[in-house]
Amino acid sequence: MQHEQTGAVLDRAMVEGRGILRLAPAWVPRSFCRPGRRIRLHPDDYYALGLGRGAIDERWLSSTTHADNGPGTPEDEGLSYVVDEAGNRALLADAVERFRGTLVGQAVYARFGGWPMFSKFSDNLGPLPHHIHLDEEAAARVGAQPKPEMYFFPSQMNN
Repeated sequence: MQHEQTGAVLDRAMVEGRGILRLAPAWVPRSFCRPGRRIRLHPDDYYALGLGRGAIDERWLSSTTHADNGPGTPEDEGLSYVVDEAGNRALLADAVERFRGTLVGQAVYARFGGWPMFSKFSDNLGPLPHHIHLDEEAAARVGAQPKPEMYFFPSQMNN
C-alpha cells in the first residue's frame, strides 16, 4: 500500500470509529508449542502456515511488535492492522507514527517514541518451554529491547 493510501485508510478509520480504531486479529504460530485449541480457530486453521512454521497458538492484540519466529517469518507477523469499514487495512504501527501522542498519549509517545506494549492470548496445550526475557540492563548490553512480561491464567479457561 502506498503512503497516501495508508494515510487515507488511517484517517478514514479514525473518523469512522470516532477515535477508536478497529484492529484485525494478529495470529502468531509457534513451532515449539502445541495449541490448546481454545482460541476457537477453525480446526483447519491451526496449521494454516504449514507444519514447519508451527501451530497458531497466540493472538496478539494492539501490537506494533514483529514476531521473531526465525526463518520464513513474514515481515508483518505479529503486527496489528487497522481496518476501516470497507475492509481496507493499514498497520497499527503506521497509525502510531501518523497520530503519535494523539493516539497513544503524549507522555507515552514522548518516552517511547511509539506504542511500547501489547497483550496476547496464549493457548498452549502444555506448559511453555523454559525461556528468559531480558530486562532493560541486559538488553542494552546486546543492543536488544527488554521484554517485561506477565501471565494471567483465568480459572474459566484453565483446564
